[in-house]
Amino acid sequence: MNDDMTRERLAQGVSELESRGGPPLPLAESLHKALDGAVFPLSARQLTWVARENEAPALVLSLLGSLPRASFGSVDAVARALEGDLEATVPQQSASTR
Repeated sequence: MNDDMTRERLAQGVSELESRGGPPLPLAESLHKALDGAVFPLSARQLTWVARENEAPALVLSLLGSLPRASFGSVDAVARALEGDLEATVPQQSASTR
């Protein structure tokens, strides 16, 4: 999968979160639920397997699937990697629109 496809999937996930009724769960909380019981370090592929076993939402599975092929030492490390990707793909509001 190339970087453009990854960015597009991440942007779609953010749009899905924004369009849901009610406030979305913070990413870290969703990841903690999806990765409950995980014993770190884990690869991105292993993280996805754990999340599937925990019946994580499709959005979380998609985000985990977009992670680089690396080993992650904690849920917080996974969240930081994902939040960095999300910040790079979500357009920032200008100061006049905040």
